[in-house]
Amino acid sequence: MSGTDWSGVLYSWLPILAMIGFWIYIMKKVTKMNRQPEMIARAFQHYDRVEALLERIAAASERRPPQG
Repeated sequence: MSGTDWSGVLYSWLPILAMIGFWIYIMKKVTKMNRQPEMIARAFQHYDRVEALLERIAAASERRPPQG
């Protein structure tokens, strides 16, 4: 086969390979989205910890006598 025959084969398979690549990309995105509720739950736990720490800091600064 000459080089032009291979280019014809490549051009005929290129759309199919592009669709397969796009399908793999979409499947990876869907897999990530399935794990998203776990990530959201961890984020809320983190926000709760941060809020508790900020409340402790605020309470400690209110108890502290003014400097001056």
